[in-house]
This record gives sequence, C-alpha cells and structure tokens, in this order.
Amino acid sequence: MTATAVSLAALSCGPGALAQEAFRIGLVALPGEDASVEGLAGIKAAYSAALGMPVEVMVARDYAALAEAQIAGRIDYAAYSAPAFAAASLRCGCVVPVAAPVDADGSVGLRSVLIVRPGFEEGSGRLAVGPADSLATRLAPLAASDEARAAAASGRLVETASAAEAEALFLSGKVDGFFGWTPARAENATEPPPGGTPARLAASGLDPSAWRIAWRSDTLRYGPHAVRSDIAPGRVEKLAGLLESVAPGEAGPGRQIMRGHDRFAAVSPADYRAVLDAVAALGAR
Repeated sequence: MTATAVSLAALSCGPGALAQEAFRIGLVALPGEDASVEGLAGIKAAYSAALGMPVEVMVARDYAALAEAQIAGRIDYAAYSAPAFAAASLRCGCVVPVAAPVDADGSVGLRSVLIVRPGFEEGSGRLAVGPADSLATRLAPLAASDEARAAAASGRLVETASAAEAEALFLSGKVDGFFGWTPARAENATEPPPGGTPARLAASGLDPSAWRIAWRSDTLRYGPHAVRSDIAPGRVEKLAGLLESVAPGEAGPGRQIMRGHDRFAAVSPADYRAVLDAVAALGAR
C-alpha cells in the first residue's frame, strides 16, 4: 500500500554544495484535515531546529499506509495509534517507541474493563463486545480476558458495531455484561482518573449498585511516536528531548505536535506489551 505524500520541504543548495540529508517524518491527518495537518509548517520547523537538519513531512491517508511507509524505509519517524504501532512492530520488529502522550489528568492510556451486574456468575451470561477494530472493547478482551474467550467459545459473545451499542444492550437488560474502558494512569497509580464507561453509566442514571467491574486489562498506552531501529542513538535522544520539552499549555508548534494531549513521556517496547498481545491475538484468529 502506497502512502499519500505531501512534500513540505523545499531544500536548496548553493552552487557546488551537496544537498543535506533530510529527516523524514510521517503523520496521519486527523478527521477533517484531509491530506494536510493543521500547523504542519510549525511542526516541521520544530523538528528541524531540534535535529539541526532539513525535515520532510509525509501525510498518510491512514495508519496502514503510515506503517507501510516506515517498514519500507520511506520515512524515519512516525506518530502512531497504539494498534497501528503494534501491527508495524509485529510485522518487522524495526520500529522503536520514543515517547507517548500523557493527558492533563495523568492518563497515559486506557484499560479495558468488563462491566457486569452484581449477581453475574463466571462462565455464564451474554457479554457484548465493541467493533472489530476497538482495542479496549474488543481486541484486548479477546486476548486477555478468560470471560471473553469463554463467551466466544460457547456462543455467548454478542458483537456490536460500537461501544455505545454494547453499553445500550447492557442498560436495556439484553446482555449480562459488556466490555468498556476506563482512563489509566501509570502502573503505580492507586486510582484511575474519572471518566470512561463508569462515567457514562453514571450519566445514564444507572445506580452504582446495579453494576460492578469484574475484570481490568493491563494499561493500553496511547500510541507512540516511533523511529526506525536503524536511526542513530544521538538523533533519537534529540527527538525524545523535543517531545519531552513540550510544556503543558504551550502554544504554537508544541500544541500542534501534541494533537490534543497534554505532554509526552518516555516509553519503551515493554510499555506496549498488552497492546502487542492484543493485536497478535487478532492475527492468530
């Protein structure tokens, strides 16, 4: 699959000079951005200043095209969703996470959760899962939840087109449980931030005594910014420094790099084990 590219670098040399190598960055346009990214000129300038070299930016039509370009070596650096990073890593082992977003409330990602009624008994009842591409409401449960796997094996798993549909089936009494999500702080945090499916159930008017969380997944980190494994360590350090230097609330290129999150934190491949396992399990089915 060939990625749609938008060249944003016009590299020029003086007479007799050699063109300097360009560092190639890949991004996916957010919904509504079409084949461009808001503030792309500022993003390019920030990376160029940090690296001390020209930068070219490719805007891919989707994450599959982005991964294809990095695996093939057409880009050096990419900003991924978590499932897309896992898929690329499983395909080639040639991508390494540098840093990942953190939200203002300290959330570093999500946890998949199984919501059931108080009298739910293990190994019984109908359980609803979200759409086929949902990491938290389908992929992670089928990879890591014994209840989800048992329900699938016995024909008790109800497939839905959206997480909202799965929730609606639970609220209407048509299923005995469903897989939702909660925000997740770092692994050593004692309490999750508010939000996610529990907040939605509260907003629906459902009494807290009418449901409980029967299972939680490991943390599913937000998608990382990742480099090819053959990028020089010194260059990776500069990239990590750029990402981690973006201050909460900072305007300009910093906010554009953040794309809705608050800051970045360093990550390693181990931080994506739960995501890798979920995507690997999907490929094995």
